[in-house]
Amino acid sequence: MSGHIGTVARKDFADAGRSKLLWAIVGLLVALTSIGYVAVWATVDDVSGGDVLGFVALPLSVLLPVAGLIVGYMAVVGERRSGSLKLLLGLPPNRTDVVLGKLIGRMAVITTAVVLALLVALVLSIVLFGSIPLLEWAGFGAVSVLFGLTFVGLAVGVSAGVATRGRSMAIVVGIYMVFLGLWELLTAGVYYVLYDETPAVAAETWYLFVQQFNPLLTYAHLSSTILDQEVFPFLFRYGLEPFEAQGLTPAERYTGEAPFYLQEWFGAVAMVFWMVVPIAIGYYRFQRADL
Repeated sequence: MSGHIGTVARKDFADAGRSKLLWAIVGLLVALTSIGYVAVWATVDDVSGGDVLGFVALPLSVLLPVAGLIVGYMAVVGERRSGSLKLLLGLPPNRTDVVLGKLIGRMAVITTAVVLALLVALVLSIVLFGSIPLLEWAGFGAVSVLFGLTFVGLAVGVSAGVATRGRSMAIVVGIYMVFLGLWELLTAGVYYVLYDETPAVAAETWYLFVQQFNPLLTYAHLSSTILDQEVFPFLFRYGLEPFEAQGLTPAERYTGEAPFYLQEWFGAVAMVFWMVVPIAIGYYRFQRADL
């Protein structure tokens, strides 16, 4: 990493970290984690820290995408509209330094938030339940960080590729609403048009593959696999898929031995796709933009 990228990243980390809305979300995440642990400890017998760890997946799946988009959507376009970007580019940092530095700085903010929430879960597990499976905790933490970074990369890529704050907000909110509220309508709707029926549990392979590219679904599937307990995805359902399919991964819905691209681990590849591709597109457009 060049020194200029590091300089931009450190400044951007400090700037993003001053967002009151972002830290309100982080505070809510920590509060929900704490309340959940205490409530389970007070009301449920014969439960371990590992069992309760799955509870953390729900607030993370709701709040991390929102936090990632908030911290990223103004990363580049905000400086561009205020005029400070021209001043910054008049100094040693170039356009590559700006995009990568801001990406790293914003990713550091989200990583800090996730680590903080998981450290609270770790401490509460030890204090209230006496133990926690460290391997599962570390694996779940890594997947949660990747999940948050997916939305940071998506938002920073959009921010680099557009010229106005309103357009950046509209695009990132639109993409998130596709994942959250329109995914089943779009994918199962195409399936119905092609086959004149809604997807069965053992749906066509291409359809199961497409499901891997909704990060809300893949986060739930990866968390379920790591924690060995059911973690349901947070997104709207319209009854176009069988109820039995909603708790199954694409690999479990495949008849026979599932190919590698339907395995749970491939969901991490899909999340990296949503993190890297928008950055690449945004960087390409930013390099050619007339500032």
